[in-house]
Amino acid sequence: MATLLAAAWSLPAHAGVTPEASRVIFPAGTTEQSLQVFNANTYPVLVQAWIDDGRIDAVPQQSSAPFVVLPPIFRMAAGDQTSLRIIHSGAKLPSDRESLFWLNLYEIPGLPKQQQPSNAQTVTVTMRTQFKVFVRPAGLPYGPRELPKRLTFSLARAAGKLTLKIGNPTPYYASFSAVLVKAGGHSQQITPDMVAPLSTATLALDSLDAQAGESAEVLFSLIDDDGIPVVDSVKAEIAP
Repeated sequence: MATLLAAAWSLPAHAGVTPEASRVIFPAGTTEQSLQVFNANTYPVLVQAWIDDGRIDAVPQQSSAPFVVLPPIFRMAAGDQTSLRIIHSGAKLPSDRESLFWLNLYEIPGLPKQQQPSNAQTVTVTMRTQFKVFVRPAGLPYGPRELPKRLTFSLARAAGKLTLKIGNPTPYYASFSAVLVKAGGHSQQITPDMVAPLSTATLALDSLDAQAGESAEVLFSLIDDDGIPVVDSVKAEIAP
């Protein structure tokens, strides 16, 4: 458990434009949220902000997400912070589960005039980061804190290899920071990222060679609404 906790908290630290929270939650009936963003760089940046379906190669003009981010383009000095308004248009979304969108922050670095070379060629390195935006409808049968206890984990052998199947029968996205499987006297850590509501994900366990009928332990860390890892564990038997 301690190993999994260490992995869950060992998130890489990146300089750049970062929000105050790792995710934005739109509860039922909420049409607007504010989000503080900070420029941790030692130089000014020009930032473009928009929300889309998460495709990394998409541009703002291609987005059909029912959101507007204000301001859409803004400048930030080194160490500066600003507040974004994220406005939901009220477009109809599924009522039996969460919907997921992505906030994009695309930053272009700038240099003060006195630091700009006059005759040398320069390369501008841009950076784009994405953060989750969840829309949570009214009338869901239970709250997100129930998620860890309602997930299912099963192990089986397929084509001679061990696999882990994660079932998410809940209306919430299961965002994992780490999963550790112990079986046959060995362990393997994997990172499934997210399992969508009412769906399953199957992952290969190439480093484990346990046999059918043996018992296994699955330790997992989920990221909650506040961006904090919640660690839990379950026992499972390996199916043939």
